[in-house]
Amino acid sequence: MKNTKFVFLSLIALVLSACGGKGGQSQSDSQQSDGGSALVSSSQQTSNQTSNRSSNQQSSQTSNKISSSQKSKSEGPVNANFTLLEPDNLSSMSPNCKKYVDDMRAQQKRLVAEKGANADYYLNDLYGANGVDLTKGVLPSTNNYQDRTGGYRPANHQSEYLDDVAARWEDGEKSDENKGVEIEFRPANNLKNQEYTIKYGKLADLSDAKEIKTTDTCVSLKNLLVNQKYYYQVQVGSAKSEIDNFTTGDYPRWINARPMFNVRDHGGYMTSSGQRIKQGMVYRGGEITPAVGWKDSSFNSYTGDVGGRYTGSDGKMVDQHITSQTDASKKVFREDMNMVGGLEIDLRSSGERNNYSACGFANNGDISYSLISISSYANGMKNNTSQIKQVFEAFAQADQHPVYYHCYGGADRTGVVGFMLGALLGMSYTDLVIDFELTSYSSNPSRNYRSHLRNGPWNEWPGMVTYLKNDLGWGTTKTIKQGMEEYLKSKCSVSQTTIDKIRSIMLEPIE
Repeated sequence: MKNTKFVFLSLIALVLSACGGKGGQSQSDSQQSDGGSALVSSSQQTSNQTSNRSSNQQSSQTSNKISSSQKSKSEGPVNANFTLLEPDNLSSMSPNCKKYVDDMRAQQKRLVAEKGANADYYLNDLYGANGVDLTKGVLPSTNNYQDRTGGYRPANHQSEYLDDVAARWEDGEKSDENKGVEIEFRPANNLKNQEYTIKYGKLADLSDAKEIKTTDTCVSLKNLLVNQKYYYQVQVGSAKSEIDNFTTGDYPRWINARPMFNVRDHGGYMTSSGQRIKQGMVYRGGEITPAVGWKDSSFNSYTGDVGGRYTGSDGKMVDQHITSQTDASKKVFREDMNMVGGLEIDLRSSGERNNYSACGFANNGDISYSLISISSYANGMKNNTSQIKQVFEAFAQADQHPVYYHCYGGADRTGVVGFMLGALLGMSYTDLVIDFELTSYSSNPSRNYRSHLRNGPWNEWPGMVTYLKNDLGWGTTKTIKQGMEEYLKSKCSVSQTTIDKIRSIMLEPIE
């Protein structure tokens, strides 16, 4: 009898276990969401962003977006009209981008554990206890854009990183596209198959809310700020859901502005001062209008100035220019990025810009345009000091005039300016490399493995690092922040007043 009872109880246990994904989850399992954050009620949720950052960094192997058909979501607030399900994909990033960031930050944690809390605020070799010297990279002696070796990546992540980027190349995944936070709800039977309004904003009473209208019961809220608490509500007619909330993850902020590519907010990163860089002030990315030399999608007869791009050795297209913009991209630029009254800085050459002399997204000149042509890497830092001064003087006005700066692909020239700005503000070396290397995941096909060394003008990151260490003497005696301040003052004649202004307007305390 005891054996029979034991078998019967065991069978019950097996059935319950098999049903665990269908409402039988424990609270800790059912509330687990992207980045390791848990969705809780507004009365329980805190805004401790430091804790949020830590929890987000623990989920390096978790896919950042799983459709509702693949994942049984726990229920949030319920009333007679709507049942809200837990929001998903709080990082808003594609899975391979998120995995790269998580793994780099895990490696940063090992570096700090081995060498001390300040180690990553100096130029370093980005290796942990079992790592390798990534500044040497893997050195292919080729200029082939489709070469798939090398690149900065976590020491334990080489094959996965190469596979991720190769898969993006071959499958055409737009890895830099902001996937958005996924909101899902269940309407009551009498409210099904209608047009719903989703309101969302940063204030609990939704007085600042934006709206999305949809007939779907699962939508993505794109281009949200990172490390930000949002409130949302679903409505149809007079029927409303409860107001729920979520906090977005601690990840770089991609901006979805197709057909523009590689568009990112400089804000959101932590700095050595314990402050974060403000979001919505300075953006980086690819060109807004086509550079000279654009022909057609095949590029077989491609000629032109510096903007010329070519096919690879296998005959496939390895680079592309945008051909035109859309009303949707213009709306993102003007509204989501709040660029009205702002400034577009074009880092391309005068010939490369294709007679472009005004911001293509402006209405009656309400967005200014400035051509400040620079070269990339050590060459630009050595020879374009007056232009760099102009760029940083524009950054000092970003509180009044948001800035979007770009070259062609938002990679090399843009990447170096981004490095300089991030360094001045006190970003860690790991985050500076992340910000630079994320271009490898851009939808622009040529932007592969940006920081591996190659003999050519387009990819000389390690040479720039060598210049900073040897010629400027950063080494181990100056932090990256100290070295960049000294460089801007001594080489570019940027005033201390300008530097102080940039820091004062672009850094904010953790709430």
